[in-house]
Amino acid sequence: MKVSSQNNQVELVKHNNIYVSDPTKGIEIVQRDAETLWIITPNKVHTFRCLHIDRATKEITLLHNGNKHTLKISEPIDEILASMGLQDALTPKIDWVKAPMPGLVLDIKVQPGDAIKKGDTLLILEAMKMENAIKSPIDATIKSVEVAPQQAVDKNAILVHFQ
Repeated sequence: MKVSSQNNQVELVKHNNIYVSDPTKGIEIVQRDAETLWIITPNKVHTFRCLHIDRATKEITLLHNGNKHTLKISEPIDEILASMGLQDALTPKIDWVKAPMPGLVLDIKVQPGDAIKKGDTLLILEAMKMENAIKSPIDATIKSVEVAPQQAVDKNAILVHFQ
């Protein structure tokens, strides 16, 4: 398994049921509790607190000495897929967003050509007298918006296409 952070990359090997960079150097990784890791070296104990784990992108955000560090995990299967040119094979391809329920489009927050991030609001859909923010499931560019404000839509109607 490989762990990457900015310009650094460390390869970890499994030794006594824990991952270490080199079993001969006496470095241990100990899980203190659900959020805290200790990295024990011969000279010092480093405490890392896990702030966020994104399993889809295989990224972990850690806090160490008041600084946030984002690490990218690369497993052996990722290396094999990359060597074959298939690094995106495990990522589902999403081409559009559909209406999760019937409703009335109140407001459209995007237009064709907009670059959006996962979680950005695409539009507001009113259903059962409640306003629902329809968010993007991926980072993408908007290809087309298939609805207009004040348009009634059925469940599963395509709202937005991605490029």
